[in-house]
Amino acid sequence: MHIEPPTALLGRFASEWSRRPLPTDVADKAAMCLLDSIGLALLAENERTAAAVRAVVQPVADPARSARVWVDGARVGLADAVLANAVAVHAQFHDDSENDSWTHPGSFIIPVAMALGELADLPLGSLLNGIAVGYSATAWLGAKERIARALIERGIRTSPTLGTIGAAATAAAMLDLDPVQAANAIGIASSITGGVLEPVGSGSDEWRLQVGHAARGGLLAAQLAQRGVLGSPQGLEGRKGLARALAGLDATPVEWSRAPAVELILGVCAKPFATLGDNMSVVIAAKLLRDSGIDPRRIRKVIVKFWRHYAEYPGTAYNGPFDRVVQALASTTFSASAMLVYGELEYDKPQDHRQDPEILRLVPLVEIVPDDDGGPYDADVTVELDDGSRATRSASEAPRAQLFHDRPTATALIERRMAASGRRSGTGTELAQAVFAAVDGRAVLATREFLRLATERH
Repeated sequence: MHIEPPTALLGRFASEWSRRPLPTDVADKAAMCLLDSIGLALLAENERTAAAVRAVVQPVADPARSARVWVDGARVGLADAVLANAVAVHAQFHDDSENDSWTHPGSFIIPVAMALGELADLPLGSLLNGIAVGYSATAWLGAKERIARALIERGIRTSPTLGTIGAAATAAAMLDLDPVQAANAIGIASSITGGVLEPVGSGSDEWRLQVGHAARGGLLAAQLAQRGVLGSPQGLEGRKGLARALAGLDATPVEWSRAPAVELILGVCAKPFATLGDNMSVVIAAKLLRDSGIDPRRIRKVIVKFWRHYAEYPGTAYNGPFDRVVQALASTTFSASAMLVYGELEYDKPQDHRQDPEILRLVPLVEIVPDDDGGPYDADVTVELDDGSRATRSASEAPRAQLFHDRPTATALIERRMAASGRRSGTGTELAQAVFAAVDGRAVLATREFLRLATERH
């Protein structure tokens, strides 16, 4: 019996799901991921790296060869639009997380799907297929964390490394490649991918660029495969393929012996706050404490217990000085302290409040306790007050919709983010209604009109 190898298996998955009707819950999830990513990109308009990328991309007047930059509506080359939008989605470390692959797929999947959807003016339903394919392919590539953790242990960052391949799967679906072409796209992407973890730990800026490079690389891989360029048939599993050469494994993961399930996208969680994903459960628990009425001025000690794999991720253990935005953005102690002081954690806290005396008073009071028994969504935060009393809250007590959006949550978020970025009141709600109408089989807008509405300022 012939067993299809992983590279071909992933290519076939991308090809076959390009037009196949999605299960309703999968389409709904893809729609919510789309709304989340667009809103976050618009919020990041003034972030330094995102603005720098927009300054270097080249305008293109021909609509047949261009796509929009979401923040300002500028028309640039397709690859440049993917780059600029990917960096913007990722710019505030606010984008969604997928735990099997330890990636932020919204940053490298959504921009590719949107650019290709705009170019061909595809219906929003086709856009959702491409998104679901890319997200699920990326989760599958992580191999239940087996590949993901192996990469991390070798200092290789998962988002730009698995992201190029996930983006190629999305592009293959959007371009309607046949299974052979799609497998070639996966092979090409596997050969041009990679990115190191050093920027996250050092507080530099280029980690944002990594996902843009991955998204653009995945797009290119599919475009070349469409034109007959051959990719490695064993790009993932070969003796010098990704699993062995980059992840350092001595065998192909068993998870790659079966085709991805499109339902893998359902495991993706949103990030309600601007911080490294590893800190998300911690700041959720800290917010519950702050919202319970805890006065941060009375805090004398903070005990944070969360998953050891997150506690030991580059950057989370950094305790200052916070000279750079990313040092604060990644730090567990800074993020927890900022949440305890302010009760919210948007990008302005690591950007503008790094020297805030109220936050810095709490940072050295935070004790990190790595947890070997919990998981990625588990965290307990305990505060001890000046009278010796203690209070503890757990991330598990927070509403599920905070991490796993429902339609009302997704709609409220995109409306708030659109308004915060200077768009007309009600625009976010219109976008949400349009994309959920596509899920329900009631076509309202095609991709170009959807994007015009999203990018237009009033």
